[in-house]
Amino acid sequence: MKNEIAKANMSWLAVIIMLFGLLLLASHSNELLKQTVIGPGSSADLDFAADCRVDELEEEQLSLEECQLMVSNVRIILSSSPPWYRSYQLTLSSLGIAATLFSLVTAFGLINRHSPGLRLAIVSTALLLIIDVAGFVAAVNTGPLLRAQYLWPLLIWICIHLSMLAAIIRLAQQSEMDS
Repeated sequence: MKNEIAKANMSWLAVIIMLFGLLLLASHSNELLKQTVIGPGSSADLDFAADCRVDELEEEQLSLEECQLMVSNVRIILSSSPPWYRSYQLTLSSLGIAATLFSLVTAFGLINRHSPGLRLAIVSTALLLIIDVAGFVAAVNTGPLLRAQYLWPLLIWICIHLSMLAAIIRLAQQSEMDS
């Protein structure tokens, strides 16, 4: 009976890791794309007027004010970012993508019940937690408008990864006790 419960716990843990892994992969990918596209020398950085053509606004079902606000959002990112922030975010997002892919592979190992699975899950989740904390520390050292965009999502990811790490460690302890 205990063995069946342990297998079910391991399977649920793997499913949770995969679910949050896919969400985090999308998050890091979006951040990497954003930092790649919105950079120094972009039209928003050069204070070009918003090119909000009527035909494009109708096609996207946007108002002129919404278009101008999107340009303002890009300007907020550019003006609140210290010079080091863009390269830091590009590096952190790339590391986040690699760590997330590692955690997804680890989750598949948990489903297949490979023996190093729990140890690798601890390592991968701790790595994701370190990346979250590094992003949080960086966001704290930016302008107030950028902090408003980044701090809450990063705090949520820190909580998710701390909870997952605690669950994995507890499962590993139970597995050692059963052995």
